[in-house]
Amino acid sequence: MTVFSTSEIATRMLRDLGLLDIEETPSAAMLSNAEQTVRSEVMLMAASGIPIWNGSEISVPEEYLTALSRRLGLAEAPGYGLVDLATATLALESAEIPLKRLGLTPPTGASQEAEYF
Repeated sequence: MTVFSTSEIATRMLRDLGLLDIEETPSAAMLSNAEQTVRSEVMLMAASGIPIWNGSEISVPEEYLTALSRRLGLAEAPGYGLVDLATATLALESAEIPLKRLGLTPPTGASQEAEYF
């Protein structure tokens, strides 16, 4: 399974926002700020019941990549004047829907075993 580091997610987010070309590398300051946003927003989502890290604090599973980048971009975009804060805040909830779906445990069809006292 492919996983992505904090810096890879941050760079992807900056590219998705149109702040970097596909092969361009972010400056140290831009990357540091984007990584800070990634860490902060992922902790906020985890506190809201949307686990992203899938058991690891340093890597993101591939299936989360695009949906997470879009969601994180909404948090980063106002800082670059790409969208106003109110609009970005309103869009966060709908951007989290695919992330919530990814966090669900798929049905297996197996019976659940339990012990009764």
